[in-house]
Amino acid sequence: MNGDRFFQPGAATSQAYRNIRDLNTEPVPKAREFVEALWQRYRGYEDPHFLSDAKTHFQERFWEMYLAVAFVESGFCPSRSLGVGPEFSCVHEGQKIWFEAVVPGPGGGNDRVAHPTIGAAAYVPTEKILLRFTGALAEKRNRYLAALEKGIVSKNDAYVLAINSRGVPHAPFGNTLPFFVQAFLPIGPPTMLVDRATDKVVDSYYARRETVSKTSGTVVSTAPFLDPAFSFVSAVLHSAVDCVNRPEALGGDFIVLHNPTADRRLDQSMFRWCGRQYVFEDDELKVVSNSAA
Repeated sequence: MNGDRFFQPGAATSQAYRNIRDLNTEPVPKAREFVEALWQRYRGYEDPHFLSDAKTHFQERFWEMYLAVAFVESGFCPSRSLGVGPEFSCVHEGQKIWFEAVVPGPGGGNDRVAHPTIGAAAYVPTEKILLRFTGALAEKRNRYLAALEKGIVSKNDAYVLAINSRGVPHAPFGNTLPFFVQAFLPIGPPTMLVDRATDKVVDSYYARRETVSKTSGTVVSTAPFLDPAFSFVSAVLHSAVDCVNRPEALGGDFIVLHNPTADRRLDQSMFRWCGRQYVFEDDELKVVSNSAA
């Protein structure tokens, strides 16, 4: 396999991979050129099966590249994991930080998030979307614990879960708050109190939502960032980027949610080049103003 180029000839099970590799209608050529340029900057960080696996998991491998190169451009020096564990690590102000990339899909069975019908009004299945994020976190917790047991990561290391939601219908667009924020903190739908006598709104706030339910009846917490079992997560970084839909600056659409109960907290200045940041303090969600945004 010729590693000079990201896209390789031969069979590929990912339709997105085949489309970007083989089609020449706009905007595909520009997207292909972007991926190849990204690959040239990412080479050396990849695992041995990266290019072959991209033929099956194109968005996952694209996200891994995009994430790492965005941090390189922002002055970080990623180091590749040498075992079963997070994708790469960086050091910031003496703190080692692991980054785990994940691209959840629409799910399966009765909890699958269906694609909307083009041109038709659609109900946004918020609870099913939240389950895609909570499921990704639970899966990566198991992976983290395995890496911890093998000595790949240390309890003294910080950990960032980098979620790309492009594979979940509706999720890239959010609603009143980014869906991933609603999945990790007990923040529900916006609520207004109306004075019946005057019909005027006298108060507005986000209702508290601590759980969602699967169609099977299983209850899933939407407050893992208040749970000590997930205190190993320093922050979640979210993006919905793909090779066609992307900001002008790498990482310009990154949104960071800091874990209020993290064992290893990260200084907000580390993400000052990202789109925006959220912190949860005194039972209130606050937006951090980034000077670079």
